[in-house]
Amino acid sequence: MFTLDRKKLDIAMAGKCYTKTRLAANAGICYSSLIKILNGKMSLTPRTLGKIAMALDVKPVDIIKDE
Repeated sequence: MFTLDRKKLDIAMAGKCYTKTRLAANAGICYSSLIKILNGKMSLTPRTLGKIAMALDVKPVDIIKDE
């Protein structure tokens, strides 16, 4: 399963000047779902990872933890 890398995500968000609220809105996901994913309380699906990456104009591999 995928896990977002918080540091990489924060860098990508900074590059777009996005807050978590704006990221969720632009990715088309619920803010509460984004927070649950970031806190490890909800699984990150490939589809949601793709939506987040598209909203940030990055590749999905650029924001996930290296395994």
